[in-house]
Amino acid sequence: MTITPDIPPLDPMRVQVRKHALLNEISTKPSRRWWRFAVPATALVAAIAVTLVLWTPTNPNAYASWTAEPRAPGAGAEAVIAECRESIEQHHERGRRDNAPDWPEAPTEVSVVDQRGSMTLVLFTGPQSQSECFHTPDTHSVSGSGRASGLEPLGEKLYLSYGSSMRSERDGSNPMSVLPARVSPEVGKVRVDTGDGLRVTATIGKGWMLAWWPSRAHATSVTLYDHDGRELGTQPAVVR
Repeated sequence: MTITPDIPPLDPMRVQVRKHALLNEISTKPSRRWWRFAVPATALVAAIAVTLVLWTPTNPNAYASWTAEPRAPGAGAEAVIAECRESIEQHHERGRRDNAPDWPEAPTEVSVVDQRGSMTLVLFTGPQSQSECFHTPDTHSVSGSGRASGLEPLGEKLYLSYGSSMRSERDGSNPMSVLPARVSPEVGKVRVDTGDGLRVTATIGKGWMLAWWPSRAHATSVTLYDHDGRELGTQPAVVR
């Protein structure tokens, strides 16, 4: 008897993103160049779809200011958000032009602004998609995912992640891992534990959390706390 594996339908935004990134997203300014690669279909059989984003060049010392605890965004946050929003809108315009009607609508809500040292990571969310924009003093890059049918709602869960991503330079240097997720209003703090022993406090805003760390290590678990600091429980970082 032949067993046919049950492979879920591919996310059109992820499937087509390689073509868009290579053909449309190479900027005239070297500091703005970024490339994006879709995960092979066989990898989607696993519980998580991981996106790899590469850009060049960045400041090799940019991660030196990274901290496991985020800080409040600085005075330049509004300018960073505006620059990120423009890049995301341009990306989605190209996607709709080449793939309509399957391309999801661009996320417009700024849900989380995560500031660590001189680096800002902004999470834009919407009913059909989410995008993260990583901004350093020298450059910025955009990554995201979505479905035209809409993102899965949080429901009564305390925590829901759609997946994580890993980014690096073209030569593999300066890696960083990113974990966005939905969280319940009951959650006041999230600690992310990684495979290389880091403990990273996420930034929370508007029903979402966002954390990143300067390594290739995956997030292994998240510990949730209420607004009074009481532990709500620990669970796998990516739950599908």
